[in-house]
Amino acid sequence: MIFKILIFVAVAYALYRLFMNDRKKNEEKVQNDEARKVADGTLVRDPICGVYVDKESSFSVRNGDTVEHFCSHECREKYIQQVQEQQKLEK
Repeated sequence: MIFKILIFVAVAYALYRLFMNDRKKNEEKVQNDEARKVADGTLVRDPICGVYVDKESSFSVRNGDTVEHFCSHECREKYIQQVQEQQKLEK
């Protein structure tokens, strides 16, 4: 009886390690993919909340010569308000 319990525990532990190792590899792959996309300019950082967003599907605003990209309409509006307040202070 004890032998069966030990075998069951060993098999359960082996399966646990197998799945946890697979999960860790998937997380590392996702992180590496994100780092590659940031490096090649596919992902850009939202200046308001700091989230990385896809350049093609983001909300954007042109500020002078630069184009800023945002994760949501709310972040875009906050940025526009900040720029308008800054312009008022400069006058």
